[in-house]
Amino acid sequence: MIPCLGGNCYNGRMFGQLRAIAWITVLEALGHPATLLLTLASAAGTLALPLFQFQRFTEDGRLARDCGLATAMFFGVLLAAGGACRLTRALGDGTSAVALTKPVSRGLWLCGHALGTGVALMAYWLTQGAAVLLAEGFSPRYHTMGTYADVRGILISLAFLAAALVLAALNHRFRGGRFVLSAALLMPVLLWGRVLMLQGPHWGDLSALAALALGVAQAGALATALAVRCPPGMTVGLTLAAVAGAMVFLNGSAYLPLDALSGGGQVPWATLGWLVPQSVCAVAFFLWCGAEALRAREVA
Repeated sequence: MIPCLGGNCYNGRMFGQLRAIAWITVLEALGHPATLLLTLASAAGTLALPLFQFQRFTEDGRLARDCGLATAMFFGVLLAAGGACRLTRALGDGTSAVALTKPVSRGLWLCGHALGTGVALMAYWLTQGAAVLLAEGFSPRYHTMGTYADVRGILISLAFLAAALVLAALNHRFRGGRFVLSAALLMPVLLWGRVLMLQGPHWGDLSALAALALGVAQAGALATALAVRCPPGMTVGLTLAAVAGAMVFLNGSAYLPLDALSGGGQVPWATLGWLVPQSVCAVAFFLWCGAEALRAREVA
């Protein structure tokens, strides 16, 4: 057996610790009932929206698409901030003290928690992304006798969503699997299977969802930094206030590019290329601030 160099062993151990912390966080986030309820409410509300549309805004499916993307942003920020609040609980109940005596550096523990929360959010983005495509596809279209939604298609899509819950319940009953975790993983799988049955989905919506994900990643990193010092309610409130302020004063509309999707368009690749480094720098800065605040805090 060839002995590894000290630096390589250290890096391997560091990445192993980061992966372990992130994996534990993913399981905790996806297994929390609030995550399932928010994801289910977001997807079901988006799918049902075409049933209550009375305006077309000069473009078929625009109302469902715009509302679905706005819902993705709001619920995404809530889930990101809620994931950060689990860090506050870990700092308060002594869980973090156990992890930090492994030894695990405080910065690595914070980054692992943030990474796990981000990975868990991918299940929500996949679920909501499929819901947006389906809602736009089944929205009211103009016919010779008027404008009608595809009610049958909407109900079948909602049935796919319900089928994920039924399968998760059966898995829990007969195999002992965790219901919430199974449902969180099955919902995006079944909804994307439904998307593949859809005729001509507007794939340009995925570019807008990617831009939204970059914005939510920044909000999640900010919430993680705040959670080191703030109670859960304040963390969520300050995160939502920061997102609202960015949308109003800092041209945050770049992360919710609704106009770019009009007429079957998509967010330009140049815009996404500009948003990626900006988001990476913001996430790195917020996590650095959180790590510094954690180093200065006494851990019970």
